[in-house]
Order: sequence, then C-alpha cells, then structure tokens
Amino acid sequence: MMTARRAKPNWFRKNTVALAALVLTVPVLGWWSTRSDYKSWYDSEPRDPVVVAAGGTAYQDATWYNASVEVDPQPKSSAAPEPPPEGTTRVRVYLRIRVDNLAALETLGGCRVHLRAPDGRIWDESNLESAFHDRPTGCAGGSDDKLQRFRNPRIAQYYLTPQAGKPFETVAVFVVPTEVAESVQPTITWATKLPEYLAFPR
Repeated sequence: MMTARRAKPNWFRKNTVALAALVLTVPVLGWWSTRSDYKSWYDSEPRDPVVVAAGGTAYQDATWYNASVEVDPQPKSSAAPEPPPEGTTRVRVYLRIRVDNLAALETLGGCRVHLRAPDGRIWDESNLESAFHDRPTGCAGGSDDKLQRFRNPRIAQYYLTPQAGKPFETVAVFVVPTEVAESVQPTITWATKLPEYLAFPR
C-alpha cells in the first residue's frame, strides 16, 4: 500500500511574507525618495520675497536701496560688443548698497543677482558683458585693479574699497528675451537664505 505524501510548498508559498514586505517597501521607498527630491527642490526655490522699500531696507547686515534698470544700454568701453542673439535684449542693473561694518562685505560676497519675469522665469547675470560694466560686479563692491589715474574720472569713484556708512554701487548685466525686458525685476539670492530672496521693485 502506498502512503500519501504531502506536496512540497511551492516557491510563492514559501516566500509569501517576503513578497508582501516587498510590495509594501517598494512604494514607500519610491514615495520617500520623491518626497526628499521635492523637498530639496522646494527649499532651494526663491519664493519668499523681501521687498526693498523706497527709503532702503536692512537685510544681510547691509542697507539696500532701489535698483536702477536700463534696457538696451550703451556700452561703457571703447570695444564694440557683439550684438545679443536675435530676439534678446541687454538689461543693465545698478545696485546701491551701504554697510555700517565692513566685515559685512564677506557675507554679501556669496550673492547671486538675477532678473525675474512676472511669470516666474529667472535669468542669471551674464559674465560675458564686460563692455557694459562701469562699476564693480557682485554685492561686495571692489577696489580698483588699475591705478586711479588710468581710470575714467567719471567712474573711478566706484572702483574704491567700500567705506563703512557710505553707499556704494555695483552693476549686473543680463541678456533676456526682448518681450520681458521692460517687466523683469532685479532680485538677489544667497544659498544660506533661501527660500527668501531680495526683490527690487521697478
């Protein structure tokens, strides 16, 4: 007489618990990874404006004044610049800043100057537009790399080391689509201050 043998459990039965755990774990890991990426992106987006008032606004250990914006500016050097790409326009921005303590210039040095359109698009400063610079670039000012007697007297005053309590000016030049050139707004960001950004109304 033959004795009955119990069938061996198949692979799926033996691994039911592991498969169930996998079904739960994969979506959770995917959600967690997506959430981390989204949070990282969201936290680095400039979305909380600190608007500069007409009389000046204190921010980052400095006082910021209204920016001056020029659309399609004239070059400031004798060299003939290349025309911008078709459908684009240059925009020059002058920033006016005052620090009461020169140590604050180190904090300002990490700034990034942008132009922001009403629809949220952002353009970074162009580094290839030196023919349009007649001030130091960046937010910390700068000293002259030439002897003062070789600098045009009209702009020599801007290429001096900033003085505590006295406003100084810097410049940023951009190339943006022509259709937004009249509406873009200068903004400044610091990686350590995001999502806040400094906004200069036009």
